[in-house]
Amino acid sequence: VTGVLRDYGISLESMIQRGRAPGEAVPVVLTTHDCQEAEMRDALKRIAALQAVLEPPALIRIESL
Repeated sequence: VTGVLRDYGISLESMIQRGRAPGEAVPVVLTTHDCQEAEMRDALKRIAALQAVLEPPALIRIESL
């Protein structure tokens, strides 16, 4: 996932990953630095196609004033 973000020039700001029992899916929440939304959407398409990704990723825009 981080390699895909790197390929699109998207810098990771933080990551939250809670542990689960072996063999269970693990939700991951990523926050990025400012980036172009089109680049993020393209990156998410590639991330969704990864074999390790079990559910489509969701994008929640965080805007600052």
